[in-house]
Amino acid sequence: MWWLILSAWVMGFVGSTHCIGMCGPLAMSLPMRSQQVPDRMFSALVYNLGRITTYAFYGSLIGLTQSLVLPFLFQHELSVIIGILLVLMSIYFLVFKKTITAFSNNRFYQLVTITLGKLYQKNSIQNLYFIGVLNGLLPCGLVYLALASAFATGTMYKSILFMSFFGLGTLPAMWSMVFFAQYFSPLIRTYLRKIYPFIFAITGIMLIMRGLSDAHDIHEGIQTACRK
Repeated sequence: MWWLILSAWVMGFVGSTHCIGMCGPLAMSLPMRSQQVPDRMFSALVYNLGRITTYAFYGSLIGLTQSLVLPFLFQHELSVIIGILLVLMSIYFLVFKKTITAFSNNRFYQLVTITLGKLYQKNSIQNLYFIGVLNGLLPCGLVYLALASAFATGTMYKSILFMSFFGLGTLPAMWSMVFFAQYFSPLIRTYLRKIYPFIFAITGIMLIMRGLSDAHDIHEGIQTACRK
C-alpha cells in the first residue's frame, strides 16, 4: 500500500510542472476575496480541494470499470499492458511532437469552460471550490496518465486512494502559483508542458516492472505450493 501512495504522490508532485504550464493561468486568475496572504492561502486551498475531489471521483469511476475488465485479465498482466501503452504513447509524443488536446472542442468541455467563466465572476468560497471541481474535468495529459495508473491498481479502494494522493502531489505547485505567478512567464509554461512525455515513459516502465515483479511472485508462490 505504501508503494501505491508514494508512487501516486510522486507522480503528482513531479508532474505538477505540467500543471503549472496548463492550469497555471486558471490558478493565477482565481477570484480572491482579498489580497491578504491568509485569504489567498485559504482560497487557493479550497480551489485545489475541488480539483482533488474530481480526481477522487475519477478514481471511483475507474474502480467500476475495473470490475468489468479484471475478470478477464490478471492484475499483473493489466499493469504490463498499460505500462507498454504508456511507453508507446511517450515515444509518439516525442517523435511527432504532439500534445494531448483531444476532445478540447467537445461540447461537454465547452459547457465546462462557459460554466467556469460564470464562476469566475463572483468571489465566494463555494465558487472557488467548484472552479477547482470543474478544472479537474478539463482535458489533461497528466490526469490521463494517473487514471491509467489507477486502473492498474486492481480495486476501487486503491484507485480512489491513488487518484486522491495524485491530487495531493500536485497541491504544492498549484498552491504556490497563487503567490509566485509572476515568475512563470508564458514561455516558461510552454516549456513545462513538454515534460509530460518523459513522465509517461517513466510511469510506464514502473508499471511494467511492477507487473513483471508480481508475475514472478505468483510463479514463485505456485512453485512453493506445488512442492508442499
